[in-house]
Parts: sequence; C-alpha cells; structure tokens
Amino acid sequence: MQARYGSGKVVLMAVTFGVIMAVGCGHFLIPTAFRPVGSGDQIRHSEGTSMEVSDDGTIAWVQGRLEISVRAMTDAELNRQFPTFSEDGDGPSFELPTNVFTYGDWEDPRSKTSPSRFSVFKIAVKNYEYPKVKFDALTPFIEASNGRVYFPWGQYDFEEFFRRFPLAYNGLGYMRFRERLSLLKLGLYPDNDFCFSGQEFEGYIVFDKMHDDVEDIIFRIPTVGIRYDYRDEPLETVALAYKFERDLIKVRRRDQIAAAE
Repeated sequence: MQARYGSGKVVLMAVTFGVIMAVGCGHFLIPTAFRPVGSGDQIRHSEGTSMEVSDDGTIAWVQGRLEISVRAMTDAELNRQFPTFSEDGDGPSFELPTNVFTYGDWEDPRSKTSPSRFSVFKIAVKNYEYPKVKFDALTPFIEASNGRVYFPWGQYDFEEFFRRFPLAYNGLGYMRFRERLSLLKLGLYPDNDFCFSGQEFEGYIVFDKMHDDVEDIIFRIPTVGIRYDYRDEPLETVALAYKFERDLIKVRRRDQIAAAE
C-alpha cells in the first residue's frame, strides 16, 4: 500500500507541475502589419529589371516602362477605402458593417480590437512598354517561411461565404449581400484581363487570414505574360516574387492585446 500511495503522489505532483508550466508558458501572438524587406534582400530577377521598395510599403518590379507592384493592405486602409460600409459596428446585427474585406469598426468584446477577416494585397500594373500584358488573378499564391501556403479567393468563394449571412427570406440581409458583391467588383483585381499599352490596372487579391505564427512571406505571381502572338498565346512570360515580413509580439493576457497592436 505504501508503494502505491507513493507512486500516486509522484504522479499527482508531476501532473500539477505540468499544469503550472503550461499555464505559465501560455501567451497570445500579436502580429504587426506586413512590411517589405529591403530592396537588397528582394529576390533577383532577370537582367534589365529591378525591385524598388517605396516608403508606403509598395514593392515594384520594373522592366523598362512596365511596372508590377504589390502592397500589403491594413484593415484601417481598407476601412478608409469604403468608409460608409465600415461603420455601425456597435449597432444591431442587421446594421453591422458590410465591408467585404474587413469587419469594419466592429470590435471583439474580449480583446477590444477589431480582428482581421482576410489578408489583402493590392496589385497595380502600369504598362507603357508592351502592347499588352496579363496575369490570371487566381494564380498568385503566398509561401510562408514556416511552410504554410495560401491561395487567393475567387468570386464564387466570396459568394458562397457571404450567402450564408442572410437568414430565410430576409430582404435586408439579401440587400447587404448584394452590396458586398458590388464592393467585390469595385475592389478585386480584374480577372484575367489584358492591360494594354498605356493602361494602368489595380485591385485587391484576397487570401485567408494568415495564421498568427506567420512572420516572413513571399508573394509569388508564377506567370505574367508580356509578349503575345496573334492568337493571344504568350510568347514570353516572367515569374515574380515579392518578400514581406512582420513582427510577432507575445502577450500573456487577453486584455493586453489592444495595447500590443
């Protein structure tokens, strides 16, 4: 009996110690906004091209007078882009913000912060070099340094996601659903359209919200057609890569999240 009692006591102490260690080591990861790494640390492409990093966080691949740039967007910027659709976060459920890219000014009552709905990147193409250039907006993807890979959302992904919000024959709910689809048409990068000489295209490419443990990423556009034949088949293509990073802040308590951001 003594041996059993002693053995049970040892097990109880081990479990108690493990629980204390687990509680003591617990923390929340609070990621900051993505920013570009320096131009010297960007991936080198072919001769005659350059990677330029601007103060506003834009990374631009430049070849002659063709420029293709990528910029990580913050929720605050997206709310300012669609201000009337980002308000009334404290109102009743049927009046909550309809910004399709963010939760607007709604705040999580536990953390006192507004969580991110998606990870959004702005793509801009300025073509003053070639007759026409094009890339499919559903082909870019993101590689994280910890092995995670993210793929973009298409129109049907958004429709399927937001269609569940209207309940039964809720006319107001379906009106808000149509508002969100209208915002998508305004905001998303044109899908597989040619950018002809003298034109400039821009728009958003949207991914799942990146996990909080993601720190360094590479935004890849695997195929950009820059020369085409008479059948609109690409004769010359380039693959582009843009490197971003962010900091991860550790806090112990949920009430410290707002201060960390």
